[in-house]
Amino acid sequence: MIISGSYVFFPGTNLQVSMVSLAPVIRRNSNLSCLKTAGCRNLLFEQGEVQSTSGNKYGRFLQEITSTCYLEDVEMGWAFCPVRVDDLIPSFSKVRRMTVGLGTTLPENILHALPEICPFLESLVLRFQVISDRVVRNLLESSTNLQVLCLHYCLGNLTSFSFQTMAPALRILRLQWVTPWITNDDLTILTQNCNLVELLLSGCKLLDTSSQEIISSGWPNLACLQLEECGQITLDGVDSILDCKALEEVLLRHTGRGIGRTIITDAIRELPLLRKLALDLCDASEGGYDTPNVPEGKMMRSVRMSRC
Repeated sequence: MIISGSYVFFPGTNLQVSMVSLAPVIRRNSNLSCLKTAGCRNLLFEQGEVQSTSGNKYGRFLQEITSTCYLEDVEMGWAFCPVRVDDLIPSFSKVRRMTVGLGTTLPENILHALPEICPFLESLVLRFQVISDRVVRNLLESSTNLQVLCLHYCLGNLTSFSFQTMAPALRILRLQWVTPWITNDDLTILTQNCNLVELLLSGCKLLDTSSQEIISSGWPNLACLQLEECGQITLDGVDSILDCKALEEVLLRHTGRGIGRTIITDAIRELPLLRKLALDLCDASEGGYDTPNVPEGKMMRSVRMSRC
């Protein structure tokens, strides 16, 4: 456990931490603004016992947070399962960054009320949660400060309706295996509704070579682009991707067997800010890539080539 005045962090998966043992730590740190317990699987268990804590003790744990601190950065996972919106107000009213991951499933009423619970929310990361159009659309419409939205391996009946709304503050969008239905039309709507500098898409198998042009023309200031298992985007090469001159990081994996041997040289020449490039040999049109020496003065720091 790491404690630093306003910061409590449990690295890894600390199985010994329970709500009973954590409550005094919170009580003694009235300035606590950061609480990260995503890896603590035993929060709901008495220390040294198998029996889970009662609902009353869970309520007292939340009450301890509510009465003691105003959090700004939280990472929750195992055992974090509030049922009522009131359980999280006012202790979460100043939260700007929130991550909810494996080990808990926030009910829809809590997810839908996040803009109310956390009016200053700037970054939201959801992993393995059950989400819906109602939840995502409300987040984009009501969380006016939301700059980062990351949905990883989430379940639910998400459709293109979720993103058919303006989100002018949104800068980073990561959709990892949650939107297999995305088409070029959906991408076009996204470019009209938000001004991204970072885009990550995984599992969007309906995308094709035209998607490159939509991305490059819609978000010319992209600094990071990661595409994985995304149809045939690079079947005819990567010319349009190289038009995004602000790119600093690029990852292309299983996006179409059309990337030429000179991709690394071309990327270094065309993208002056590029620092990281990750490719998969499965996408090489000629079986591999040339690996030239990086000219002095270039920004490139890492080139990674993988194979299935």
